[in-house]
Amino acid sequence: MATLLVGKLRHEGNPGQLCRVRNLSERGMQIDTIASLLPDMRITVELRGGALLNGAIAWTGGGRAGVRFDTPADVNAILGKPQPEAATVRPRSPRFAADIPARISSFGRPIDVVVADLSQGGACLRLQRPLRDDTEVILMIPGLPSRRCTTRWSNEEFTGVAFHDPISYAELSAWLDSPAARG
Repeated sequence: MATLLVGKLRHEGNPGQLCRVRNLSERGMQIDTIASLLPDMRITVELRGGALLNGAIAWTGGGRAGVRFDTPADVNAILGKPQPEAATVRPRSPRFAADIPARISSFGRPIDVVVADLSQGGACLRLQRPLRDDTEVILMIPGLPSRRCTTRWSNEEFTGVAFHDPISYAELSAWLDSPAARG
């Protein structure tokens, strides 16, 4: 089935790289990625909502790869509509561990933070003092354009922010592969 899902590709030597699932069947999938993959390499792709697809690379070429699953995938469950009991919980995009020093601006005041993890739609920030929920801030991460965000939750150590405009696939993929993402 043709699709365009964004996933987190993990393989030996790379704990997380963005990929795009182009085609999906119960036996395998075709992905777009900038990762260097080799035939028979073991991989895992995490999709929105936490679905994990495990398999081995069958072929590569032109920034794409074919993946052969270890066990048949339930395509309907992966692509299906959310169940009524899950309607209040939005599936999260795959998160990428970061541990990158950054800065936010809150009411014109700069605050140093550490980006603990990052996705296309938001980030988890470690900071000295929690921020109130629904506070608008500007997040400045080295190597990425500044982003307007709204705080969604906080505890004593972390604050979750949602981006007003998601990071594009191309932008996040390039950043994850850059020196800026490694601090």
